[in-house]
Amino acid sequence: MSGVAAFIVLHNHAHTLRATVAALAAQTVPPDRIVVLDNASSDNSLALAHDLTRALPAEVVGWQENRGFAAAANEAIRRTTAPWVLALNPDCRLAPDYLEALLAAAASDDRAGALTGLLLRAHGAELAASETVDSAGMVVTAAGRHLDRGSGRALRASWQRPAWVFGASGAAALYRRSALEDVAYPAGEVFDETFFAYREDADLAWRLQRRGWRCLYWPGARAWHARGLKPELARRGTEAINRHSVRNRFLLRWSNADWRWRLACFPWWLLRDIAVAAACLTVERSSLPALAEAWALRRRQRARGEANASRALVSGWALTRWFLPGGRTRRVLE
Repeated sequence: MSGVAAFIVLHNHAHTLRATVAALAAQTVPPDRIVVLDNASSDNSLALAHDLTRALPAEVVGWQENRGFAAAANEAIRRTTAPWVLALNPDCRLAPDYLEALLAAAASDDRAGALTGLLLRAHGAELAASETVDSAGMVVTAAGRHLDRGSGRALRASWQRPAWVFGASGAAALYRRSALEDVAYPAGEVFDETFFAYREDADLAWRLQRRGWRCLYWPGARAWHARGLKPELARRGTEAINRHSVRNRFLLRWSNADWRWRLACFPWWLLRDIAVAAACLTVERSSLPALAEAWALRRRQRARGEANASRALVSGWALTRWFLPGGRTRRVLE
C-alpha cells in the first residue's frame, strides 16, 4: 500500500485524459485510490473517465454543474482517507517514479506538508515531453504575485537542485493529509471555494506556510504538463480566466496578508494593484466586474484572514522573507 490517494478534476479534458490516467496507473508506487470528478464537461470526459479507470481502484463522480476546481477538489479529498493526497491535473503526465521519488524525499522531514517535482511543458494529446520548464516550484514576490519558477524557459542547472519553495503548483502536488486538515476551513474546505478556480493553490500554500508546514521542491521527480493558461501569454487567456485571476488576486491577500506583509512589501503591492485596476479600466475591460466581485467578498475574506492570523505559528515577519529578493527559495539543508 502506497498510502496515497490521487484526485483529478475534469472540465472538458478528454483529449489529454488518457495519457494522464495511463501514467498514473503506471507508477512504481501506484495510488491506493483515485477519485475523478467531472465538473459538468460538455465533451466525453466523463464517459472516458469511466472507461479508463475501469480496472483501477477508482471512483468517478459526475456533477451536473461546474462548481469550480476548488469545490470539486474538496469533494474528492473528502472521499479519501490516505495519509498522502496527490492533486493531479488532467493534462499532466507523471514519470513512472514520480510518487516514489516524492514519498522518499518526504521521509526526511515530517514538516514537509507539500511536495512537488520538476514540471516540464508537454505537447499534444500524448503529453509529449519537452525541456521547457513549466514549474520548478511556486515562488512569490513583494508585488503580491505568485509565479511558477522558470515557467516557459529552457531548463537550467539551478532548477535541477532540491529546494524549499513557497508552494506547489496544483498540477501535480503531493500533500500530507495532516497538513491539509490542519489548515482546512470548517466542513473540510481545504481549497477556498470562494476562489472557484485559479490562485487557490497559492492560497493553500500561504496558509500552510503560516502554520509551519514547508514545501519541498524535488527535481528528481518529473512530470510533463500541457498547461492551458501559460503565464508568459499574459492577458491572452479567456475573459473568464482573466476575471477570476483579477478577483482572486485580492481575495488571496485579504485571506493571508497581515500588516507586517503590507509594510515589508510596500510599495510594490500597491503599485501592482494600481496597474491591475488601470488595466481593467482600459485594455482589459472584460475584467472590470472582477473588482466589484472582490469588493463584495471583502468582509468574508478578511474574516478568514483574521482566523488564519489567529492560528499562525510562524511570525508575519518571517513569512515576508519569501516575498523579498534573495529569500524566494532556500537550500534543502537549511
